Parts: sequence; C-alpha cells; structure tokens
Amino acid sequence: MTEEQQGNEGFVERLRNSPRTVSTIIVILIIAGAIFAFSDRKQTGVTPSPESTTEAPEQSASAEPTKAAEADKNGKVAAVKATPVPTPLPQAKETAEAYTEVAAKGQSLTVLARIATKRYMDANEAYKGLNNEQRIYVEDYLRKNVVRQPVKVGGEVTFSKELIKKGIEASQKLTDAQQKNLQKYAQRVKWN
Repeated sequence: MTEEQQGNEGFVERLRNSPRTVSTIIVILIIAGAIFAFSDRKQTGVTPSPESTTEAPEQSASAEPTKAAEADKNGKVAAVKATPVPTPLPQAKETAEAYTEVAAKGQSLTVLARIATKRYMDANEAYKGLNNEQRIYVEDYLRKNVVRQPVKVGGEVTFSKELIKKGIEASQKLTDAQQKNLQKYAQRVKWN
C-alpha cells in the first residue's frame, strides 16, 4: 500500500469511529445548502424595463406596489421586483386666518409650529426682529395652544395667525431671566 492509500484509510477509519465529526460535517453541508437555496441569486438576462410600466411614478397617487413583467429571449416571462410608488404629501396652505402645515418624516408639533412662526414673521415685517429665545417661546406657546393630536407623516396641523400674533407679543414681554433660561433650548435648534 502507498502512503496516500493509508492516509485515506486512516481518514475513513476516523470518520467511522467519531460520530461527532460526521454529525458536524452533515450540519455544515445542511447550512451551506440552506444558504445557497435562500440566497438572493440574480437571474441573468432579466432587467426591468422602463416601458413595461403603464403609469409614470410622479403621476401615481397610490402607495400600492406595482409589478412589471418582461419576456426573455425564449419568450418566458419573469416577474420583476415590486416597487412601492410614494404618495405625494399635501402642500402647506395659507388662508386669511391661519397656516396649515403638513408633517414630513421626523417632524413634530414643535417643528410645525416653528415653520408656521417663520412664515408669519416673513410675511409681517414688524415681527422680524425676534431673537432665537423669543422664537423658542413662540413655538412652545403654539404647541401648547393647538389641539393635541398625534403628528403623522402627511398629517396637517393648523395654526391661527391670531394665535401666532399673541405668542409673538407674549415673547416680547419676556424678562432677561426668562430669555436666559430659554437660551439653552435655542442653541439646540438649527435655524434656517
């Protein structure tokens, strides 16, 4: 017998005598097979076609996923991954009496109050001189005086112009101590 044959016989003999080694090899093969079976293998020759959709994404108002199919060289049809079409958010509105702000992702009632305050100050030259501490006071005043409701993406919150005006007038009566207290909050805000 050659050395190679003896080495192979020794390996086979060790496998027979060690069920733990055999079990380990079987488990490894099962895991490798599962990984291979469930991996996201790309199919060659199939690409999504922009002509296959019937509606342009910007014209669609539904959040339902759309599916497209394309035929390959053999005439077989393969499904293309569904892509959700985003629903456009409503636009912020201004009426003679109020501002209606629309919440985007990550915006809270306080942020919407900040936006309404800025819009009011931009429209009224007399109120452009507010410092950041006074602006913090106004947005907090608005937040506390509107109807409490959960703010969701696309949700609308209406702030009356009269309420914003009252908040600005109250902020102009803040003492130095009150403004100093609000300074730590004003430093955290990125003012646009």
